[in-house]
Amino acid sequence: MTRKDALAILRVSDSATREDLDQAYQRLVRRYPPEFNPEKFRQIDEAYKFLTSLPYLVERLLSPQKLKSSVNKEEFKFPRSRPTATPEQIRAALRKQLLQAYIWGTGPDSQGPNH
Repeated sequence: MTRKDALAILRVSDSATREDLDQAYQRLVRRYPPEFNPEKFRQIDEAYKFLTSLPYLVERLLSPQKLKSSVNKEEFKFPRSRPTATPEQIRAALRKQLLQAYIWGTGPDSQGPNH
């Protein structure tokens, strides 16, 4: 699938934003639900996934038109200092965070004691 094909399937312009893609996807899924139009839904879903994938977003960000316009250089700045925590400390902090999410039922797939 090419970008041109995906844009045509979702019926959006070349300058469509992520919100435009989301709205077009929702509109078309309501019009062509997978239960009644499985092939059309597959095309719509594939086009949406293609246009919202990381490689496509990077390609779009680095396109000549985008590079000619003003790019916010702050988005590409990263701290130059090395991390102060050791891998063991990071793992312990993540373990603690996941355990708290499980206990309090705030994780995306938590089935803590409250469920």
